[in-house]
Amino acid sequence: MVKRALLLIVLAGWLGTGATLNVGSGAHAALAGFSDLNDFLTLVNRTIAFVEGQPNVEGEVPPLEELRTGVGFSLGELVGDGFGLGLRAALASWETATSGSWTSEGSELPVSLRLEVEYLSLALQAGFQVVPGAFTVGLAGGWGWANLGYACEFNLPPDFSIPFQPPGGTATWRAHGPVGEAYARVLLPLGAGFYLGLEAGLRLAPLGVPQTGGVPLDLDADGEGETLDLSGMWFGLCVQLSFEL
Repeated sequence: MVKRALLLIVLAGWLGTGATLNVGSGAHAALAGFSDLNDFLTLVNRTIAFVEGQPNVEGEVPPLEELRTGVGFSLGELVGDGFGLGLRAALASWETATSGSWTSEGSELPVSLRLEVEYLSLALQAGFQVVPGAFTVGLAGGWGWANLGYACEFNLPPDFSIPFQPPGGTATWRAHGPVGEAYARVLLPLGAGFYLGLEAGLRLAPLGVPQTGGVPLDLDADGEGETLDLSGMWFGLCVQLSFEL
């Protein structure tokens, strides 16, 4: 899927003639809310604290950090002078994990949990150079795909009662849907057709409830599926190359 996206972007640059082709890429910090998944992580952390508060349990399992900041990468092209049209692809990932073990009545109880979200979007974009070669704003709209990987081993002493126990095992849930982006890019020319700069943007990616095999995501077993909303901001470095077609 990623290879096809990159190939489309490269080929699209040849569709325009007599104009400027701007090819840009960037690495950035990607922020997202993950409200439903973070509610699940809060339940897990409360269970960890409850178990470690029992007098017959020793050992430590660090609490899970909230899903919030991930890493991303973008690649796109714009054809045109001043105002350009083109394609844009974006990748991002977020993860949180913990592992440790408890000991109770001489038995060792390993515990581990990992959540990982991977995101890909392909979009048409339009960009306008507010200050030619220095400041560009853009809009993009297209389709996004996301995978949610889950792996959990949560061992407890026999006949041990806890408020909430996360489901064990491994699984991957998938979601997709329309996405949109708005961004601003500040560039510094470093040579003929070569620019280095900063980019910040806003992503709208409410992808709904992920599913696997037709089964919706419901980690907290409350009968209501957890949504995967990757909407948020990003900011980071970018590089742009400009060519006369």
